[in-house]
Amino acid sequence: MVGEVVLDQSVKQSSEEKDQNDYLRLCEILIEAIPLDRKQSWAGKILTYLATQTTQSIKEGKGVPRISTKAIHLDIGGNPKQQPSAWLSPIWNEIEERHYPEIEPTLIEECRRAGLTIYPKLEKDHGKPAYYRIEITPVPASSDEQVGVEEELPKQSIRYKRDLSLKLSWPGKLFFSTGLRWTPFKRYSYVTWQLVFLLTFAAFDLLLWVLLWYSKPPLSGQELVVISMAIGMPIGAYWHFRDIFRLFDDRILIAPDWMLAIKEFGATVEINRSKNLDEDSTILVQRYTSICPVCGWMIKLDRGEPDFPRRIVGRCEEHPREHVFSFDRMTKWGKALHRDVATPSTTIHQSLMDAG
Repeated sequence: MVGEVVLDQSVKQSSEEKDQNDYLRLCEILIEAIPLDRKQSWAGKILTYLATQTTQSIKEGKGVPRISTKAIHLDIGGNPKQQPSAWLSPIWNEIEERHYPEIEPTLIEECRRAGLTIYPKLEKDHGKPAYYRIEITPVPASSDEQVGVEEELPKQSIRYKRDLSLKLSWPGKLFFSTGLRWTPFKRYSYVTWQLVFLLTFAAFDLLLWVLLWYSKPPLSGQELVVISMAIGMPIGAYWHFRDIFRLFDDRILIAPDWMLAIKEFGATVEINRSKNLDEDSTILVQRYTSICPVCGWMIKLDRGEPDFPRRIVGRCEEHPREHVFSFDRMTKWGKALHRDVATPSTTIHQSLMDAG
C-alpha cells in the first residue's frame, strides 16, 4: 500500500477480544454485498479497498487500520487534479447517504446466516487528516425475534427480501434513484402539470369532434384516422389517470416499464408515509423477491388480476398461475393464495341440487 495507514489502538484492542476469523468474514461479506454494477464505481472501489486493507492488516497481526484520505486517493488512483480531501469528501457522502444504506440490510442478513452477532459499519474519524475504518456493531434483533415468532415459516408461507440488483432506466434514476421526496412544491407542480395535460387533451379532442361535426363531404381515410384519435385519446387519458389515482389510493403499484431498465420487471413503485405528519412522504421504486416453497423457482411481484383484483401478489416464474402468494409490504410476509375453481362434478352436483 502506497498511502499512509495508522493503527487505531482502541479498535485493535477491541478486535483482539473477538475472534479474528469473524472480523475477516465481515470483510468478505462486505465485498460480496457490493452490487456487481457498482464494483467499478468510485464508491465500490473505496468499499472494496477498505475491506481488503482491513483483511490484510488483521492477517499480519496489526489489528484494524485507520486509513487516511491521502492513502485512499493514492492507492485507488483518485483524480490527480484534485486534492485528496476535495476528491474523497463528496464520494464518501454518497457512500454514507446512499450506497451503504442500500446494502446494509443485506449485510445484516448475511451476518445472521453466517452465525455472527456483529456486522461491518463504516466510520470516519474527522480531523486533519481524516481517517476511515471498518467498525463492528451488534446485529439488530430480527422482526421475528422482536415479536417472538418462531424462526420457521408457517406452511405455504414465504418471506420477501429486497432485491438490490434492480436497475432503473435513465428517467427512473433521474427521479427515483434515492427516492423522491414528496414535498409540497413537488405535489403542487405535479398537480399543475397533470391539469395542463388533461385540459390540453380535452381541448384537442373537442377540436377534433368539432371538425368532424362540420365536415360535409363523405368520410375519407384521413377523417377516419381523426375519428380513431378522437376516440383513442380519452381512453388513453383514462388509463393514465387511473394508475395515478390507484397509486395514491393503494400506496403501492407495479412499476411501469419506463421506470425500469430493459429486461427488468417485478418492481413496485410505492409511497412510504411517515407517522410524523410534519415529514414528507417518499416515493420509492423497489423490488421484492422470494423463493417458491413448492418448486424452488424465483417469486416476483405482479398484478393480481384477474383472480385477485386490485392486489399485488407474488407469482412463481415457473408456475405463475398455480403458485401465487400474497404480499404485505409492511411485514414482507406472504401466504399461499388459492383460487376457487369449480370442478365439473361440483357443477353437476350443484345443478342437481338446484333442480331438486
